[in-house]
Amino acid sequence: MTADQMQPIYKYIRMIKRRPGLTLPEFGEQWIAARAERDKQATQGTAVRRIVKNVSTGEVAMGGAEPPFDAMLAVYFDSLADARTSCGGGKLADLLDDDRSCIDAGAPLQEMIAEEYQMGEKGDAAAVLRGSRRLKIIRTVFRRNDLSPQQFKDYWLHNHSKLEDIVIRQSPVIRIVATFAVPAALDGKAAPFDGMVELYFKSGEEIRSMFASAIPAMMRKDEENFVQMDAPAIRFVADEFITKERAD
Repeated sequence: MTADQMQPIYKYIRMIKRRPGLTLPEFGEQWIAARAERDKQATQGTAVRRIVKNVSTGEVAMGGAEPPFDAMLAVYFDSLADARTSCGGGKLADLLDDDRSCIDAGAPLQEMIAEEYQMGEKGDAAAVLRGSRRLKIIRTVFRRNDLSPQQFKDYWLHNHSKLEDIVIRQSPVIRIVATFAVPAALDGKAAPFDGMVELYFKSGEEIRSMFASAIPAMMRKDEENFVQMDAPAIRFVADEFITKERAD
């Protein structure tokens, strides 16, 4: 599939910090398992298609620093219009109701509406990634200062994607997903970052194997063409849990 044939999926993203004093397993239990049924009931009959909760494993990705957040919420919709309508004015936050017993309410709010594109995957990806729990690396990026959001997105989809094809063929990466902020889509607010890549793996050993290869250097070299390399970024290893999937 060429870049011009790719169709985006629309989603709301929010970065989350656990309450001080909670371990990551305790946070995961409270934020995911204890709230799964409540989140399903709260979004029943709404435009929400899927809810995905990502929780840090506690392992710092190679080349990264201790992330400022412990988790990422992603809520999916059928269209940009549905995402705007459902998330604007804090309506989605009211539905999902942040639990102060496990979430640090004092952490900076990082949220946005975004487009997601599947950039590539191995032939057995669907079988390997079957189930409600998946291992991945999440990494956010900022566009280069001299590029518009559209130029940033176009370079990634039409040029950087060719290297992502190599990554799929020559590394343990199972699937690559790219995300782009939709400017001002959430109540006119600026997005906390411009893009995000999610790399899916079978195991932590395969993550370490990939980072020990020549792949990261190849990708970073091309990123100089569209990513602001000295900008702060979030990078962490996470377990992904699908807590709601609407049946069509």
